[in-house]
Amino acid sequence: MRRLPLTVIGGFLGAGKTTLLNRLLRHAGGRRFAVLVNDFGAIDIDSRLVVAHGGDTISLANGCICCGIGDSLVLALMRVLEKVDVLDHVVVEASGVADPARIAELALIEPLLARDGVLVLADATSVREREADRYVGDTIRRQLDGADLLILNKADLLSDAQLADVATWLRQRAPGLRLVPASHAEVPIEALFGLAAGDAPARDAPPRSPAANDATPDGPPIARWSFTSRGPVDRAALLAALRALPDSVLRAKGIVRFADAPRQRGVVHMVGRRIDVSADGPWGIADLRSDLVLLGTPDMPDAAELDGLFAGVAPAVSKSASW
Repeated sequence: MRRLPLTVIGGFLGAGKTTLLNRLLRHAGGRRFAVLVNDFGAIDIDSRLVVAHGGDTISLANGCICCGIGDSLVLALMRVLEKVDVLDHVVVEASGVADPARIAELALIEPLLARDGVLVLADATSVREREADRYVGDTIRRQLDGADLLILNKADLLSDAQLADVATWLRQRAPGLRLVPASHAEVPIEALFGLAAGDAPARDAPPRSPAANDATPDGPPIARWSFTSRGPVDRAALLAALRALPDSVLRAKGIVRFADAPRQRGVVHMVGRRIDVSADGPWGIADLRSDLVLLGTPDMPDAAELDGLFAGVAPAVSKSASW
């Protein structure tokens, strides 16, 4: 019976998982991937490659497909496995607070899947700080300990000495760890596969049951606040609000229609204190709606405070929050 290799990509919020997925889709090299993602909007798919868009599935001209996870990873996998004869590999992007090794255990209970490896990205500039954090440290350690290959991303933001120090720390806490420094998740594609459990260094970890119905198992408490606006967004006001956020806000990301460039999709990313705003081409026929999400530890500012901070960013804003 033919089994599809399963690769799980994990890593904390902002580590570069989606950047790596975009590289896979652009450089598939004839390999037909099924990529399971939580958010289609973050995937940079060239419109010339799209041959069909079926709501929760996008088929590409290079033979790859992207499938939305929705409420259940297992149901999304079942849909993908219906196409087992026309696919070569399944790749799952775990959420930023998930345990990717536990998700990979689905291959133990699904006869059509074979565990190929767990890729974990770590932000070289913040992994030590996050590992020591009382809220997210357990998640960082679980992700690192479950990696068959660790991609130490954003290496270009450190000096050679700083990067060597972080790499030494990682190898001391996980002897035998396979580690690849990278910038912008640029890793040779062929180095990402064939990392089956039998080839991976041993890890001391408690036994766990497969994550049968949970795409983000064992995550820490994460606070979430978001806003949506159909009016134009003031760029300066948004940047000022983002810069005013405390360190308890771990991540911000959004697709924004700026008042000074209303025909261009603006992409906003914030990881720690780093803010990046870029243009992502014209809106086209897409819904002209701005969405921004903040993720943080439970002690990040409450909904009322964040509502006030972002009050001048855009008109007609709807907000939601969860703690």
